[in-house]
Amino acid sequence: MLLLLGLYLWTDPFRTLHAFDIKDVNTVNREYVSTELYLRNKDSYHYNSFVFGSSQAGGLNTYTWKMYLPEGASTFMFQEFGGNITGVKQKIEWLDKIGAELQHVLIFLDMPAFFSTEQNSHDAIGMKHYMLAGEPEWIYHAYEYYNFIQSPFGWIDYTKQRINGTHIPLAADSVTNDFFSTNRDDYQALPKQDSLNGCSEQTRRNFFLRNSNVSEKDVQMAPASIDESFLPMLQSIKSVFDKQGTDYCIIITPTYRYTNPYINTTDLDLLQEMFGKERVYDFSSRKEYTSDYNDYWDPVHFGRRLGWYMLREVYTGEGKE
Repeated sequence: MLLLLGLYLWTDPFRTLHAFDIKDVNTVNREYVSTELYLRNKDSYHYNSFVFGSSQAGGLNTYTWKMYLPEGASTFMFQEFGGNITGVKQKIEWLDKIGAELQHVLIFLDMPAFFSTEQNSHDAIGMKHYMLAGEPEWIYHAYEYYNFIQSPFGWIDYTKQRINGTHIPLAADSVTNDFFSTNRDDYQALPKQDSLNGCSEQTRRNFFLRNSNVSEKDVQMAPASIDESFLPMLQSIKSVFDKQGTDYCIIITPTYRYTNPYINTTDLDLLQEMFGKERVYDFSSRKEYTSDYNDYWDPVHFGRRLGWYMLREVYTGEGKE
């Protein structure tokens, strides 16, 4: 047991014990890192423009977003792996409570997963930061150590890589928390399609199409997922926006249409009724955003090229070419 405890303290596999390095965000609780980075930087950068979402929001370039925002906008990607509406609500309420300005907000909804029945998970990667969850810090770390013991597959490979020096870090931007630190340099140009670089064409096709029988007739609508239990959460988010006069957009993320369903029309109608049709953008059912596998890193994560196009359409009305 002492050996396990020592290994846990040394490896800090979820980046929740020691000062973290934003240049290495592999195998992390991404929300914890996001919250800690925000706390580290907020007094220096005075963030007032926020992106909320799961890992699917990682295809967005916040430096590109600044092209469409007023001068003085300071952007931050408040990302979490396996994100859900509870996490978005907690972060928005917490930011409002501590006096942060929410002048501009983008919420990327990963449907239908964002409204799954399990909203308060205590798994290592998805557990909410103790400040947001309103839990004592020691309870948070107790859960993380429990996860360390119960789920060794989540950290054994990482520990081996640290020991033998083969660990390859996944970097994030130290100011905006974007996945790609180079975004600050190339934000104006349309990014290249960047999925599965280096793979053969056949490998790429097999990865996405799965089999030769997949066609447009297989495209399906997801089951409705927003029931009455989620309405108070959405209303709480809307009340903060109304209070602060936030300029916001709700974006339904695209996924590769031949392997994933698009948003249910009942859910879409509900979101548009609550937040306004002019503020809710459904890219999940749009063929031009969902049918080219070159625009995806995998079937559920869109690349920076689609992120660039989506921002342009939201703010200028000009659709994807």
